[in-house]
Amino acid sequence: MIWNRKKPYLAEITFSQLLSGKYSNKEIMHYEISLGDSGIYYEPGDSLAVIPTNDHDLVSAIIDRLDANSSIIPDGQNSSLLELLVSHYEILTPTNRLIFFINENIKHNDLNKAVKSDNKNLLNEFKYGKDVLDFINLDKNLKIDLNLFLTLLKPLQHRAYSITSSYNAYPKKVHLTVSTQRWKNNLRDYHGVCSTFLADKCFKGTKIKIFLIPNRIFKLPKNQEKAVIMIGPGTGLAPFISFLQERKFLRSSGKNWLFFGAQTRMNDFIYKNEILNFKKNKVLQKLDLAFSRDQSKKIYVQDKMYESRAEIFQWLEDGAILYVCGDALKMAKDVDNMLKRIIKDQLDCNEIKSLEYIKNLKKEKRYILDVY
Repeated sequence: MIWNRKKPYLAEITFSQLLSGKYSNKEIMHYEISLGDSGIYYEPGDSLAVIPTNDHDLVSAIIDRLDANSSIIPDGQNSSLLELLVSHYEILTPTNRLIFFINENIKHNDLNKAVKSDNKNLLNEFKYGKDVLDFINLDKNLKIDLNLFLTLLKPLQHRAYSITSSYNAYPKKVHLTVSTQRWKNNLRDYHGVCSTFLADKCFKGTKIKIFLIPNRIFKLPKNQEKAVIMIGPGTGLAPFISFLQERKFLRSSGKNWLFFGAQTRMNDFIYKNEILNFKKNKVLQKLDLAFSRDQSKKIYVQDKMYESRAEIFQWLEDGAILYVCGDALKMAKDVDNMLKRIIKDQLDCNEIKSLEYIKNLKKEKRYILDVY
């Protein structure tokens, strides 16, 4: 059976645990999910898609704002308005269709300026942290036809998470590492759609809709003698736990080097015991940790890379594969810039030569990113 978005598998959560410490600025959760009789088989590097439902409080607030009846079945629909907003439509992130409609039907200088500007960052800044309710509340006098309103939304999307386990190590199970997104703005509480769905509504025994998203590129080498360098701050660590479990199971002879970063060692060193055991049992030959707030000067994974620049370069020269997982906007760019710097330093060359070196790494599939 091939499970997909239209036909997801109903899987049971068998265990969940808070990974981050009491004083952490983040809420990072570990989930274990049974694959039962699904026949789903995954490889390290793959992702699991979870189909969430929307926050009921937000749904109720939107229905109240529309002055609608939750049990009404809108034109052309087979479900009630309540069911549609809970399970079928995206109500956290507003579409441009909704934003442009609002802008055309109310007077709001900041919104109008952001929409009309050639600088797209202006609209992104205006949208930041706001949901659908915020936009329809920009003018409390604005009335929106219910059927029109639904056309301004997009379908509720699945969320994909890098798998944290090796199937060989945990047959018929899959582990996920999820950072729960919560924030406050204008005296309202906001919740990430899927991360809080998992954290607040899914307990042991809860069944959730899932399907596999294979990753053809972010894969361990078939050659077990190949060395790998893994750079994964925060929840970017997830696929590398899977990699290390797999390398341990297969008794791979290739060397493994992990760079992990977070804010504090005491509260943010997720999977600490498992990682230290990998090091103790020589599954990990090298481990570099960067806890940015444990000292006055912030230290990040890219700083740790520079400290070991000669050895990183030698590993690459010897054929190692470099993997990066995590935040695309900042971390991945910082790591990429540091890699360029290391190559320039070690080859004593100009930027053009260092870019050429990186281009060749990518061409040889030895510099592989999974960023979001």
